[in-house]
Amino acid sequence: MHKFNIEAIKFTLVGAANFVLTFIVFTTMLKVLSVNYLLSLIAAWFVGMLFSYVLNFAWVFKPEQKIQFRDRFVRFFLASVLSIALNLLVLSYIVERTNLDSFYVQTALIPFIVIFNFSTAKFWSLKL
Repeated sequence: MHKFNIEAIKFTLVGAANFVLTFIVFTTMLKVLSVNYLLSLIAAWFVGMLFSYVLNFAWVFKPEQKIQFRDRFVRFFLASVLSIALNLLVLSYIVERTNLDSFYVQTALIPFIVIFNFSTAKFWSLKL
């Protein structure tokens, strides 16, 4: 199988695990603890960003030089900050304009976030 396809499959598996983790954090904070939807998303993002970085670095993209773990983290973190900022802006815009439930709006945004995150990881933050 082509290297790009293998990376995409692995990235999707990490993303699925990350989705479950962030879904639990987001839903628990939003629905159980009644935390504001934007704060819930930020907390879920932070947990997921750390989880995703470690797995994507070590398993998906496997850079040869493990010593660059910290250096690549800065780029991964910056790409993740851009991702969450865009996510927050779009989520807030849609919820405020339509009064749709933030839970369902965020769920609908997930495919776009995944594509953005794969692109930034593959071609910039974790690029070999």
